[in-house]
Amino acid sequence: MKEFSAHVIPEAGYDMMPELVGDGILVAGDAAAMCLAAGIWLEGVNFAIGSGAAAGRAASAAIRRGDTTREGSPGTGTRLESSFVLADHRKLREAPHLVMGDLAQRQLPAIACGVAESVFTVTNPDPKPGLVKIIRTHLRHSGLRFSTVARETWRAFRAYG
Repeated sequence: MKEFSAHVIPEAGYDMMPELVGDGILVAGDAAAMCLAAGIWLEGVNFAIGSGAAAGRAASAAIRRGDTTREGSPGTGTRLESSFVLADHRKLREAPHLVMGDLAQRQLPAIACGVAESVFTVTNPDPKPGLVKIIRTHLRHSGLRFSTVARETWRAFRAYG
């Protein structure tokens, strides 16, 4: 348990990020929860490098000015805001919530497996019921409404842009 707990990846994306600038501190990379675990995207090294470079430039400028307070490091936020680091996290802000939810983790995979099993099960002498009927049957048995699946599908399209 101790070994595993030392390697937790911050997967909640943009909504998990702490304040990035404080008096005498600039936070970047994993410490700033800049891992993007959004299902089809799982990345973090590029964000660690990009945010670390922005933090380094901001720290250098603050030290040259002799002011390492929050107010003395305003460039960090601006540099990150105009870079791919926060742009990607903002764009995919909803994706981690979709991917980590019960619908995506348990319900939809169970329905997909059930539909695949029904499609490939030979039911002779009875004719195949058709894909739409099979999907409706599995949705009904899962307790999910078609409107919920449609709403979450639309939400996923919006999240992934």
